[in-house]
Amino acid sequence: MTAKEAYEYALKIKAPFPEGEALIATDAAYSYCYARDVLQAPFPLGEPAIANNTFDSYHYALNVLQAPWPEGEPAIVKDAEFSYCYAREVLYTSFPEGEAEISKDAEFSYLYALYVLKEPFPLGEAAIATNAKYSYCYAEDVLKGRFRLGEPKIATSGHYSYHYALIVLKAPFKLGEPKIAESSDDSYLYAKEVLNAPFPLGEKAIVKDKNLHQRYMKLFPKPSFFKY
Repeated sequence: MTAKEAYEYALKIKAPFPEGEALIATDAAYSYCYARDVLQAPFPLGEPAIANNTFDSYHYALNVLQAPWPEGEPAIVKDAEFSYCYAREVLYTSFPEGEAEISKDAEFSYLYALYVLKEPFPLGEAAIATNAKYSYCYAEDVLKGRFRLGEPKIATSGHYSYHYALIVLKAPFKLGEPKIAESSDDSYLYAKEVLNAPFPLGEKAIVKDKNLHQRYMKLFPKPSFFKY
């Protein structure tokens, strides 16, 4: 009999299967599943195997123990996502041991700062700054202000450059204007909501959209469309 067969037999009879537990305990996944689905309680015999697996360590802590599990943390810290989830869903506080791995990932650095620390996460800012979306979100949601390190990446996206100017800076964002100017919508909104003035760099894009062209002309009666 294998660990899989022993687990499946226990599941079938809907009861613990003591004779098969030594086999089950040789496999991390089946040990976790046996604890969750059959025992609905901790399975100490299987914990050494579980503790060697990141996925199963996190889920064992979350779904079986419903409490921190220090024995599984050395495995959990190997993965940014599970380190973040362990901090948010199990510890309900910071997880310093997992921060080195979290800090390598833009998304989970941002989420860790927002939902766990509820304050800036300097260690993760270099990773966040590699992604336009998370740089903008980090500035808006966490810093509540400018994120200079992320501005070069934000400037690669017209969408995020416009929103960064409107919501975070509340002022023009010169670095992002070339990308904003590639979109008729972003160019029109940037002129209307941020500059409150014509945006010559974006007029080539605006003029291609009849509706936006007309609305732009009403806002700014003397645009230089004749150039094009």
